[in-house]
Amino acid sequence: MGTALTLLGTVEEIWRYPVSSLGGEQLTSVNIESDGVPRDRSWGLVDAHTGNAVAPEKEARWRPALFLHSRLIGNMPEIGFPDGGWIAVSNTDIASKLSEHFGFDVDVRPYVTNTLMPADGHIATPRYEPSPLHLITTSSLEHLSALIGTDTVHSKRFRPTLLIRTEGDADFRESSWVGQLIRLGPTLVAQASEETKRCGMTLIAQPGISENPDILRTVLRQNRRNFGIYGSIEKSGVVTVGDSVHLIEA
Repeated sequence: MGTALTLLGTVEEIWRYPVSSLGGEQLTSVNIESDGVPRDRSWGLVDAHTGNAVAPEKEARWRPALFLHSRLIGNMPEIGFPDGGWIAVSNTDIASKLSEHFGFDVDVRPYVTNTLMPADGHIATPRYEPSPLHLITTSSLEHLSALIGTDTVHSKRFRPTLLIRTEGDADFRESSWVGQLIRLGPTLVAQASEETKRCGMTLIAQPGISENPDILRTVLRQNRRNFGIYGSIEKSGVVTVGDSVHLIEA
């Protein structure tokens, strides 16, 4: 017997975050490989003196990170500042611009061997191993909004790779997908591996979004601190906004 496909929804948003903890760039299509979106979270901010990585959820001094953005130009990230300007991470002025933004000495460094290494050869040490794929659904966003009593909880609070539009009753829909195979678009296949544990990043203010402690508090009380799911890539492939998402059933 062959496999059966059950429609789960459609791809609504695709995101890449070239510099960890900063706002990302929204894409219309991307090839997702075994280790995820190419060059996603490949660079990170560090305290220039200690080398410790950015940690907005733990240290208030790092919270201005959420008012910066990152995008990929060729193979090199650029960082966008509140004044509207963009500076490449390879620019010699980037450290001084970051330090001015934060109020202490900050640098940006690659997490892995990249097309450009800092002159001092230093790399950043990631605080966690990012998952190749991170999914959330519109059902979960709507359910959380209803629980909190607010009009909209924005997907940007959760930094997903993909936002999936789902129909039907609002609930923490993707939690029920864990342990199953999912096909996204014509070829990409992922194993839904585990629910995503949330931290204080979700409540911090960012452009157009106010600080809201009820975000994390409600996720903790209503879904064991989980919101969204992680996935491993079983078969790489291109995914495009509007693509169908299916559960693969043997």
